[in-house]
Amino acid sequence: MNQSVYHIRLSDFELNAERLLDPALRTRAVAIISSHHPNGTIISLSDEATQDGLFAGMKVSLARKMSHSALLLPYNNSLYSRMNTYIYKAVAKYSPIVEPTVFGQYFMDMTGMDLIYKNPVQAGVVILDDLKTKIEMESYVGISQNKLVSQISTEVVPEKIHEVSYGEESKFLSPLNSKILPTAQESTVSKMIRFLWLDRVCQIREITHNAQVGIEIFGKHYHQLNKEANGEDHSRVQPPKKRLCITEQKIMECDTNDVDILANVVQTLAEQVAFKCRKRRSIALKVRLEIHYTDGFKSSKTGQFSQNDDKTVVRECLNLFEKANVRRNRLRSILIDATHFRQASHQIELFEKPQYQTDRELNRAIDQIRKQYGSSIIRTASA
Repeated sequence: MNQSVYHIRLSDFELNAERLLDPALRTRAVAIISSHHPNGTIISLSDEATQDGLFAGMKVSLARKMSHSALLLPYNNSLYSRMNTYIYKAVAKYSPIVEPTVFGQYFMDMTGMDLIYKNPVQAGVVILDDLKTKIEMESYVGISQNKLVSQISTEVVPEKIHEVSYGEESKFLSPLNSKILPTAQESTVSKMIRFLWLDRVCQIREITHNAQVGIEIFGKHYHQLNKEANGEDHSRVQPPKKRLCITEQKIMECDTNDVDILANVVQTLAEQVAFKCRKRRSIALKVRLEIHYTDGFKSSKTGQFSQNDDKTVVRECLNLFEKANVRRNRLRSILIDATHFRQASHQIELFEKPQYQTDRELNRAIDQIRKQYGSSIIRTASA
């Protein structure tokens, strides 16, 4: 049985994620940038921003001179990560093995699914129709026997669904630009390709057909480059490795700089983090609080929890928030990310204060309610 690998690509993922969050951006010139530092670069941009003369890879300092109307938004990793996870769960229904790569791209091992679907194209149609009902993004599916060809097909073919039949991989790649091959993007290989004017994949395949010549020209990269030029890729689709973290984020319904409202949001998020820490009976040795301002800037501070009770976690998070919130601008979102866990153990003290015991018993009672009815069913009055 031949392997069947699908590659799903969502176009302009970061840009469309921002537009889903804020529909007012759908008609504006928007560019996603790596940072607001002058040396930052444009990662993704809208058609309106392209019409203003901006392009991917442009320096932020130059972009500000070229266009005064374009909105430059910093890379919101937390937003894209949550959106990426949501889509991953949607496509995971169709295959037991799904491998997310960069944001908005996924590999699916669909080997053996021909017993469920009439043909691979029909399976692709079903997946795209399901994604369309869940998220408003242009999606593409590439189908072949390996990951390399499937990924390249979604990058170069304008069709929504494109299948490269078994044995046709080399023919499909031949007319494409040689830069499409991953190994061709290596610095030394790229220089040699430009020097020899090897513009097409078929030219690379011809020159690497002779092993001795190929090794003399491309050295250690010859074998991998020769495989890619012939459409060979034996890597398997791998499920994602689970990252041990607890992340809670709140996106404001209305941007605000009201200190009381923001403190309540931080306290609510902190209580949710503390509850999840107690569920796994662990203490986070590293916690990062990140805030995003309306104008695109972000700020973060890092600390740690000494215990996993509500009071300790809330106190530490409020302290991090005060340190991070150094501007008077309104906030769009607040995120708390806890990592580096260790097992929690309580040492009974001979002369322990009664209040400590009362707090622990209160946390246990609240946790029982939250486990049964949901984490948001009970909250402290101050939050």
